[in-house]
Amino acid sequence: MRVTISSSSSTNIDQKYYDESRKVLEYLADEGFDLNWGSADYSIMGLCYEVFRDKGRNIYGYTSEKYKSDIERLPDATHTVYEDTFDLKKHIFTDADLVLILPGGTGSISEFFAYLEEIRSNDKDTKLVVYNVDHQYDCIKVLIDSLIKEGFNKESIYDYYEEASSVEQLREIVESLKNSKTK
Repeated sequence: MRVTISSSSSTNIDQKYYDESRKVLEYLADEGFDLNWGSADYSIMGLCYEVFRDKGRNIYGYTSEKYKSDIERLPDATHTVYEDTFDLKKHIFTDADLVLILPGGTGSISEFFAYLEEIRSNDKDTKLVVYNVDHQYDCIKVLIDSLIKEGFNKESIYDYYEEASSVEQLREIVESLKNSKTK
């Protein structure tokens, strides 16, 4: 099974986000997941590469023409270069069994909503999970609640993703995903 990780590429974030992300990444690699990620060697994105490499898992890097020189620093991954980020996002999503949004900024939030809409509109069975460390992504629920209140979305929008704020909660989601894949 493959997990697509969306997370921060900023190096200015609090250490707590690295620490919690490391726990999650080690858990997923130990569970036998292979990694789909955005071919970066810094911030949480670099941590993804490091953990999955050190655990001996397969790593699939996705990047755009603009950043293809970054892959030279990432020799332990199989990389695919896309002309633009639209194609990249499509493939990194469709190649995944699980999409996990780790701590990140507007890019990660943008990816969350793109994947949410893809799952909702096209009945995709890809599991989408927001990992909400220290309430960092509470803003997503506030926005969705506002959209529901104003009639732009139905409450059923919550059926298309799950939230975890601990490895234990993520473990339950992953076990459910694995059970659904074996049926």
